[in-house]
Amino acid sequence: MAKIIIDTNIPTPTSVTGRPWKYKEYVDAFMNMKHGDSFVVNDYNIVDSVRKYAWRKGIPCRFRTLEREKYRIWKTDES
Repeated sequence: MAKIIIDTNIPTPTSVTGRPWKYKEYVDAFMNMKHGDSFVVNDYNIVDSVRKYAWRKGIPCRFRTLEREKYRIWKTDES
């Protein structure tokens, strides 16, 4: 049987805190918008990321497909 050695007081590297946020600038833009403001994106993954963040924070959010691979995201004041 292998002997397991447990080390203590080993600092955790800062790179282990998680992967970087891929769409942070879009979520930041959404959070800084006023109710009724909107912006256009060209990737549904961005829409999904913004909607998921808004849902977690309880902020009403809407989106519409304008064309293929083109979406508008609104920050609304009602759910």
